[in-house]
Amino acid sequence: MRRMHRLGVLSAALALAAVAVGLGVVAQRQQGFPHEEHAGLFPLCEGCHVGVASGDRASFYPPPSQCAGCHDGVELARVEWAPPADEPDNLRFRHTAHPDVEEGSAIGCVGCHTRAGEPRMAVAAHPVVRRCLDCHEHRAEQHKIDADCKTCHVPLAEAPFGAEQILAMRMPSDHESGEFIRGLHGELAEANLARCATCHTRERCESCHVDASAVAAIGQMPAAQGTVARSLPTFAAHYPVPPSHTEDDFLFEHGGAASRVQCATCHTRDDCLSCHVPPQPDVVADMPARRDVHAPGVQVARRAPASHAAPFFARDHGNLAATGDASCETCHRRTMCVDCHDAAAAGAPALVLTGLATDTTRAARAGGFHPPNYMARHSAEAYGRRLECSSCHDSRAFCADCHESAGMSPRRTSGRLGPGFHDAEPLWLLRHGQAARQALESCTSCHTQSQCMQCHSTLGAFKINPHGPDFDARRAQRRNAAVCLVCHVTDPLNGGTP
Repeated sequence: MRRMHRLGVLSAALALAAVAVGLGVVAQRQQGFPHEEHAGLFPLCEGCHVGVASGDRASFYPPPSQCAGCHDGVELARVEWAPPADEPDNLRFRHTAHPDVEEGSAIGCVGCHTRAGEPRMAVAAHPVVRRCLDCHEHRAEQHKIDADCKTCHVPLAEAPFGAEQILAMRMPSDHESGEFIRGLHGELAEANLARCATCHTRERCESCHVDASAVAAIGQMPAAQGTVARSLPTFAAHYPVPPSHTEDDFLFEHGGAASRVQCATCHTRDDCLSCHVPPQPDVVADMPARRDVHAPGVQVARRAPASHAAPFFARDHGNLAATGDASCETCHRRTMCVDCHDAAAAGAPALVLTGLATDTTRAARAGGFHPPNYMARHSAEAYGRRLECSSCHDSRAFCADCHESAGMSPRRTSGRLGPGFHDAEPLWLLRHGQAARQALESCTSCHTQSQCMQCHSTLGAFKINPHGPDFDARRAQRRNAAVCLVCHVTDPLNGGTP
């Protein structure tokens, strides 16, 4: 009687509402079905949701036309109602797989669709997760970190998610660590790959990992299928810089530890080739090419080592080159050295301090290699051998031509005894031997060998011995006998002219 009374009151209320809007006028569409208001009409859930037990989704909800049996516009106002649209989810739960889905079971529909202690028809819009956990005890302290994801969720690769749902998935708190991308995520993937697969597909790994095909854990990640494959969002690659890469000598030392295993997570062969000129080391050839992989790699841009930024590196680089020419050949071709070191003119190419193999250009800096006004003060460095002039200049041509034009060469005077460059040095001729032994290259800037031979020769006027004290003639002859014959007509050690 109480139930019938409640229905009567409800009918009267609906009738009054219908009169107010006019019978036969369709009521505003209801967003959710009011189960409690219809509790007396449907003693069993299966009366409307007949397809739940069989898994037939087409009959999970009654057809809207069934409402017209009561809401005919005469006794009760018509209503417009439509079953709720399916919401994509990645839950592993299916009604047909649940052992207690039938209405008469110990749990039944009420066990999941109402809160504890509420009436049978106090149905919530969505299943009450807390009721599920009453049986399937959830022992994790943090749901997205400690839980066994595969118990309740299918991999993302199998879920009917679109791009919006994928992007809306909330990041677990342990992913916010600064070390997560750098190394922690790899350890977690090896320890619990199913957790990663809940929110990621193999394509997510391949968007960063250059050598993804060689990583076992990535190969075991499910690849996207169906809807997910068609709607995967585009993810930008992230490559955090390892601490070792920030060390001052990393560029010089990285080759010793380089290998495909160590480097191909982030780098492609193209990164190596941005600096390494042919012939490349074997490890470079072993690296995957960018065109053959999904990930872009770091895409390294060539830059000069810190040593190249020194103010006078172009002048002082010789010491570094002499002790580690193999390091130079990593980035520079031999032709770059030749452009300067075999130059025959003052406008020789200047070294640009980027250290790149192609960065040479004539007149790249005002004044070329030497600073402004260098010509007026170059003699001290040339004589003191602060710089190796012959690296760039042909002293017999370049230097002599300039010295002659400035009147500093004996070629335009009377020869070895005439006035010239050494006029300011009294009795220079008597003590020029020490200077010649210290820097003979400076002498050859102006003098020819024939001028020396006027005195230092067995055929010369003065026959002055040029060898000096403690000269070991036989040792010198063993090293290069041809040098002896420059001054001696015959072999002086084997009966020839002394």
